[in-house]
Amino acid sequence: MRLLIILVFAFGLGVASAEPTPLVIDSKVKPRSSKGHIEAVHLEIPTNTSDLREIRLRIVDGMLKTRGRIWTFDGEGDGYILARFDYRGNTTVMRIEYNEQLVQLKYHGAYRGFVCENLVEGICYKNHRGYYNYTKNLRASIQQQLQTTGGD
Repeated sequence: MRLLIILVFAFGLGVASAEPTPLVIDSKVKPRSSKGHIEAVHLEIPTNTSDLREIRLRIVDGMLKTRGRIWTFDGEGDGYILARFDYRGNTTVMRIEYNEQLVQLKYHGAYRGFVCENLVEGICYKNHRGYYNYTKNLRASIQQQLQTTGGD
């Protein structure tokens, strides 16, 4: 029962809207990691198609082809996919939001070492360096898959 309560709190912190938005880093938010770390994870990715089914497929391909360890499909809803990453007892879940123009990774929840210390509207301003390293690889992989859209 205690584990269930922890999981509800850890993963129940998602954002309400499933709409990617241009990233604007608020320099007044403290504490925060470097701008480069935040952009490496949360900067929006332009799509190469307006076909939502194709965009969804490319996101899932990106999850499976991420450098290092793959991300697990953890669910989806209208305009988003939940991607889960487990490493040495640490877990993070990203909410990958998409529409016809953009894809954006937003923090959805975590357990142990990857819990966001300063979350503002799905953007994690302060977290462990491992969070930024693993999620930037996911973002890069999705971006690479989106660049190949329509060219296969």
